[in-house]
Amino acid sequence: MIAGPLLLLILPLAMAGIVYILLRWKSLSALLAVGTALVLGIVVGTLPLDQPVRFWGGREIALGEVVTLFGRELILDQADRMAMAFLFFTSAGLFFLAWHSAPHSLLFPMGLSMLSLLSGALLIRPFIYAALLIEIAAALSVFALQAEGGAPTRGGLRYLTFTTLALPGLLVTHWLLERYTLTPDDTGLLSMAATLLALSFALLLGVVPFHTWVPAVAGDSVPLAGTFVLTVGNGAVWFLLLDFLETYPWLSSHPRFISLVFSAGVAMVVVGGLLAPSQRRLGPLIGYAVLVDSGAALIALGMNSKLGLTLTLLSLLMRPFGLALMATSLSGLRAHSGGDDDFDALRGLGWKAPWSTAALIFGGLSVAGLPVSAGFVWRWALCRALAPSSPGSALLLLLAGLGVMVGVWRGLSVLLVRPRSPENCSVISLGSSESWLTAVVVTIAILSCIGVGLFPQALAPLVVRLVETYTFFTP
Repeated sequence: MIAGPLLLLILPLAMAGIVYILLRWKSLSALLAVGTALVLGIVVGTLPLDQPVRFWGGREIALGEVVTLFGRELILDQADRMAMAFLFFTSAGLFFLAWHSAPHSLLFPMGLSMLSLLSGALLIRPFIYAALLIEIAAALSVFALQAEGGAPTRGGLRYLTFTTLALPGLLVTHWLLERYTLTPDDTGLLSMAATLLALSFALLLGVVPFHTWVPAVAGDSVPLAGTFVLTVGNGAVWFLLLDFLETYPWLSSHPRFISLVFSAGVAMVVVGGLLAPSQRRLGPLIGYAVLVDSGAALIALGMNSKLGLTLTLLSLLMRPFGLALMATSLSGLRAHSGGDDDFDALRGLGWKAPWSTAALIFGGLSVAGLPVSAGFVWRWALCRALAPSSPGSALLLLLAGLGVMVGVWRGLSVLLVRPRSPENCSVISLGSSESWLTAVVVTIAILSCIGVGLFPQALAPLVVRLVETYTFFTP
């Protein structure tokens, strides 16, 4: 019998080694990475937890079996099961896009290795050891974020630095909670633990003023690898935070918890909304768009209700659609500009790279939370929920989305400038230099984004089921 938790840890790690060896054959390595992530997503999302399932050759997989590894328990419950399915399916989509946009990057092997570690972070008990696994995953991400043959990027090193700074707080928190079990009358230990936990997750999530790694990762890295960190890696941190709140319900009932989370979300929305339209590079613009998105998710969590939790989880599911499109666009535009994403270098490239430009438009709509996109689904619902009790926050959220779209519009206006001949100033006729494969990949991504935006009921039942597994908020 094969224990499910061990399969989720060992298989992606073993495939990472195989993919690394086969990396020179880009189609084969991409196929193996996509296939591994898809198979694991299907396994963790469909197999029952309470009974083993027989496969070929008489082998059985017991997905819900508790495993003890090095004295620590690996437990797969319903909430973490759906969270891991999200991580695997999102990774499969990003690997598919990277097959064309970043075929020889280390995203495939490092991404699979990170999936193994992030899965372990959600499985292991006690949660304190999850911090160590996330730290190792952040270290591996540095290799994925750097371009082929290039030096480690500023974004990767800054991300690793902030993750390392978050580690001591989580370790000390575990020690304080153990002391509290021995001296339950000392409530000061809980206050100290709550403070350290809030600081640690602020560092991991890029809460203002610890947000500088977010635009750095988006701007100075391989675009799809940066998106992997900001969706899969960041998503694992979000689910770990929810696991902490579920295990220690006194955290969410702390008198300052709601106001702190809500205020942190507003600060991220304001900073991201103000800085996004002033950017002159597409990479940092994506980073500040992510800042607005994460801030909106924190605002939803700060509503202290099932509706708020539903919108928070929905934001995690919708984020990859817009970010993946923008990362694909950035990869294509950098390929045509010699690796630069400054507006001056991108002038007029929209006519040479129409499909990358289209990806920028629809990806920008989604990350800004505007209609006919995946991001609109939850952002508009959040604004409607905030309007009666906090109209100022709803207005700030709308303005921040418009600020992100202004930044996208500035980039688009530069891309669509018609270059002129220096001799007679006549307009140069430019044709598309993008392949049919680019058109197919971008079209699939755009249709997925629009489809989810028009038919959100396809994912809504999954979010509702996931919300029902958490009980730390009252309805």
